[in-house]
Amino acid sequence: MVKRYAPYYPLLLLAVLLAWFIFKATSAPFSDFAGYYFGSKALLQGNFEAVYDTWSLNVLITQKGYSGVFVSYTPFPPFTSIVLAPFLLFPVAVSKILFNVFSAALFVWVLARARKYFSLPVWALWLVPVIFFIPLRNNIFFGQAYLLLFALLLEGYMAYKKGKRVVAALLWGIAIVFKLFPLVILFSLLAKKQYKQVAYCVVACVLLGLMSVVLNGFASWQYYVFTIFPRANSGELNDSYTYLFQSAFMLLKNLFVYDAVQNPQVVLNSTPVFVISMVLFKALLLACCVGVTIHKKVADLMAFASWITASMLLSPNGSSYSLILLLMPLLALANSKRVYLFTVIALLLLICFIQVAALGGKPLLLQFPRLYGMLLLFGLLIIVAGMQFPIKLFGAFVAVLLLADAGKLFPHPDNSKYLLSQELPFVYEYAIKEDQLVYYYWDDKGSHETGTGYAVHDYSTNNVQIKNNQVYYKDKQLTSTPDRKKQVMLVNGRDIIYLSDRNRGFGFYTLRTITNP
Repeated sequence: MVKRYAPYYPLLLLAVLLAWFIFKATSAPFSDFAGYYFGSKALLQGNFEAVYDTWSLNVLITQKGYSGVFVSYTPFPPFTSIVLAPFLLFPVAVSKILFNVFSAALFVWVLARARKYFSLPVWALWLVPVIFFIPLRNNIFFGQAYLLLFALLLEGYMAYKKGKRVVAALLWGIAIVFKLFPLVILFSLLAKKQYKQVAYCVVACVLLGLMSVVLNGFASWQYYVFTIFPRANSGELNDSYTYLFQSAFMLLKNLFVYDAVQNPQVVLNSTPVFVISMVLFKALLLACCVGVTIHKKVADLMAFASWITASMLLSPNGSSYSLILLLMPLLALANSKRVYLFTVIALLLLICFIQVAALGGKPLLLQFPRLYGMLLLFGLLIIVAGMQFPIKLFGAFVAVLLLADAGKLFPHPDNSKYLLSQELPFVYEYAIKEDQLVYYYWDDKGSHETGTGYAVHDYSTNNVQIKNNQVYYKDKQLTSTPDRKKQVMLVNGRDIIYLSDRNRGFGFYTLRTITNP
């Protein structure tokens, strides 16, 4: 009897560890889960513009009596509120516990099914709570949804392999409309010429999307797709130059895109070089994934793991809790040669345990070790697959991506500049007080007022306005940039001052000025 259940002992350890994290998280801050919870509740009530405005969302949370919270709903599509809906019936503290219990239980259950289906060696399961200790912990403490996402992806894959097309489509469809980046699954199916499964997935996504439109309203999706998503897909969540995301996008942006305050020391100030570099990077990843997928001798799980890893590398936004998805490559390589096993274990330990927050003062190229580790992991998958690089397909991807990003090669000129030379916190408003300009910013402790030392002799709003998100002076358009703008004023007869989130997270405003319009 003991021997019969021995393979499940590591899963028992994993369950105990997750239970311990859930218990400890009850005394931790609500963290990201507050964004999920309060944003989803307001979104289901039809208040989508306030939900996607970070200041309005945090004011709403404060008005409900909660302190020590500063969150953003920007990364989440409206369907997130559907996933969270059952948990919104409870107070936020209880809701977070229930959500964590549900996610952890589903994660362990799917992993137990995967152990049997893939004939995984027991040692691989023992490694899960060791290698992924930090991603597991952070998912629970932050109230994040990546344990749930992993379960949807892997259970969907097993259903697909068993010929359960509808079940696979439904599970993958939920993952796609919930987090968007799993959309790469459709490309993997297209590469395998699984057109029927693609059709099932598309139908599932459409039906789930329609359900969200009914519950969230069409306007919320329209606002998200055309206003929020383009900014989030450009890495503009809170800090659009942050190394903490550990993405190739952020590394290349820091190398080639100048910003007077956030990134003054670039190697080469050239937006075209940045765009072309990203096109080549994306085309390389996609071509390699297709090459692995169509290789006849490559196991399907290896190809699936390659696509999931590539999707994380393609994203401009990374996190510690999303690293649980790298369990896919470990499962895919669990029955491979020892040299590959030791290599993947070493890489995963590096990726999961490196403390990137401590690298802020290092030279730029030394600030992205997790990115380098993930690139090596992707390279390992390619080597094990033994695929031949499809050079023609790479060229096709380059052409398509260049065409898609052609509008980004030469952005609209901007004749504005920062009003102040230092980086400001999350500014949401400014005012004239005692003959000087003061601004108001928000953090987890609420609102604060700060003087700028900028002397104001006279000011007026008569001849300046913001129309169609652009600054106008005496009916003449002065800007043509996509950043959000508000609260424009003519100061001292020469400076047009306004709030803008240019080169910052969506709605994370700072002070900009146009002098002598």
